[in-house]
Amino acid sequence: MAGGGEHDGLHGFLPVVGGWLDNLLLYCHRQYMSTIKEERLQIRVGPGDKALLERAAAASHLNVSAFVVQAAASRAEEVLAERSSIRLSGEAARAFTEALERPAEVNERLASAMRRKRRFRWLD
Repeated sequence: MAGGGEHDGLHGFLPVVGGWLDNLLLYCHRQYMSTIKEERLQIRVGPGDKALLERAAAASHLNVSAFVVQAAASRAEEVLAERSSIRLSGEAARAFTEALERPAEVNERLASAMRRKRRFRWLD
């Protein structure tokens, strides 16, 4: 072919460092791309919230649906992680209870750290 390249002018080939990628499907493959979404979630929002979501989605290079699902799923995971329970064996539960019942020992390094001025403040 003209131009010296074996794939010059052909569609479906992508130049990469060291040669050509001849299978764009493998290059673009992502596990989530093949997920079939059958469930529907409908929400109503005010015009201000819709505009905010549209701007944030555009800034994230996502469509609004993808942005909302991503943000909501992330927050859902946070909420559930805060409320998760821990299951312990009898032996582990006893060790945990004993550790809670023992008075804490404050060493000099911890006491010194507690006396230092904080470089941050809590947001309430």
